[in-house]
Amino acid sequence: MSAMVQECRSCSTLLFPARLFCPFCGGDSFSLVAVGHGTLEETTTLSDGIVLATLSIDGGPRVIARLTGPGAEEGQIVPLTNDPNTTSGLHAYIPVHSTLNEDHS
Repeated sequence: MSAMVQECRSCSTLLFPARLFCPFCGGDSFSLVAVGHGTLEETTTLSDGIVLATLSIDGGPRVIARLTGPGAEEGQIVPLTNDPNTTSGLHAYIPVHSTLNEDHS
């Protein structure tokens, strides 16, 4: 289970959401990199019961994801996924997948 973020091919910075240009070096060539987990920073529960979470990715950006499963606590390591059908245990779902400037070679 993992989610995908962009990695700038010029400076290796991890980026999310997808960008056309790297805000750090101006590069315009990216690879997709799988990230398996993030550290839970905070959560917000919407009126309909959906829980959104801010997670930090080691060496990378903060992401906002839908949190599912019981027992989430700040500072906890949470698995990330981009699969909307994942139902087992605590995980964070990142629905965004973009093909902006991706080079799969």
